[in-house]
Amino acid sequence: MDVSPGKAAIKKWELDVSARDLELAERFTIATVSWEVASNVFVRVRFDGYEGIGEVSPDERWGDSPVSTVAELGTVDTQSLGHPFDLERVLELLPASAARCALDIARHDLAARMAGVSVAELLGLGGRPLPWTSVTVPIAEVDAMVDRARRLSDHPCLKLKVGFDGDVDVLAATRSVYGGVIRIDANEGWTADEAIERLRALERLDIELCEQPIPRGRLDDLRRVTEATSIPVFADEDVATASDVAKLAGVVDGVNLKLRKTGGIREALRAISTARALGLDVMLGCDLTSGVSATAEASITSLVDHADIDGPLLLARDPHPGVIYDNGKVTLPPGPGLGVEDGGRD
Repeated sequence: MDVSPGKAAIKKWELDVSARDLELAERFTIATVSWEVASNVFVRVRFDGYEGIGEVSPDERWGDSPVSTVAELGTVDTQSLGHPFDLERVLELLPASAARCALDIARHDLAARMAGVSVAELLGLGGRPLPWTSVTVPIAEVDAMVDRARRLSDHPCLKLKVGFDGDVDVLAATRSVYGGVIRIDANEGWTADEAIERLRALERLDIELCEQPIPRGRLDDLRRVTEATSIPVFADEDVATASDVAKLAGVVDGVNLKLRKTGGIREALRAISTARALGLDVMLGCDLTSGVSATAEASITSLVDHADIDGPLLLARDPHPGVIYDNGKVTLPPGPGLGVEDGGRD
């Protein structure tokens, strides 16, 4: 580029967006839906010779799809992205959505790379210990679920998907072969009365917590379930942003936040602070994603009580390895930014 004497070169943003299917290691089933592949969207942002990468797994139950997410990101005027360290700008450009999540992660990766530090260090969280992550046991035949729990006996924490007929018996069988921490996730699969009945039946099995026992939007029923059992109840589908967290005070014991739901790291930090102020426990959850999203999640898990960030472990192959797993122990990769490997263009 030719630059006139006395004038600095204009630094411009570049933004690339692509969708990619990630094959799962095995069919993944919850109370309401099943997946055989994860259809994710990747974003790359470039500025002044630096590049950052972001990822999201859009969820149609939240009004997002890969097609709509790519289209929404296509509306972003790159010249409106502002200063590379103005990480709050993304909140002004897009609503809390899958699209904003991917862009937010990419911008954090870029800024940290420019600063020569990790994303955790950029956020003032460098060196803090991270909680263990649970590993998920999806819904399957009873013997398959119990066998998977047995094979994962060296992991300190499992999360079993429930919300189906016979789930109490499956938990009892699992407890007979697994002595670690068990948390459960009903994914809206029970009615309020079913939730109360089954949670009371599960109290003898030392269950750490239960996520979203009933369909979202029924806060009075959710409060009734919480009050009826000694097992802590966490909202998941009922919570996305900090404003949702505020509505759940006195309704549940904790909240499960995800970067996809908050629209990225910036709002996730607000939601965590709101939960802390209201005395709610916090879990950071995940979707079926590669190391890009998982490493972004791990970068802020030192702020929460519980982690469920095993997304890459559920893939047949992770195209962007990042966060390191060792039987439930989570370690951030070395290097600036997210520190993820680039397994090829998306």
